[in-house]
Amino acid sequence: MEELLKEILVELRKNSEKENAGDKLTYTLKECSYISGIGLNTLQEEISKQNSDFPFFKIGKKVMVDKKLFHQWLENISMVHQELRK
Repeated sequence: MEELLKEILVELRKNSEKENAGDKLTYTLKECSYISGIGLNTLQEEISKQNSDFPFFKIGKKVMVDKKLFHQWLENISMVHQELRK
């Protein structure tokens, strides 16, 4: 029973994080990974690229991502991949 309650608590926290992320103007890389399903390492590689079009900025060492631009970026890479498959 205690294990079940712990699992429920974990799921509730995940849902709470997802709901709170919806109200923000920016995301962390971890939030971007959670929302998109793209691995954190993959996103870190993306920001390390010389000519990356990933919509991030840094405040000190912290990497932040513009919410609207992130969703546009996801749409754009989806479109590019669709075109490449044709």
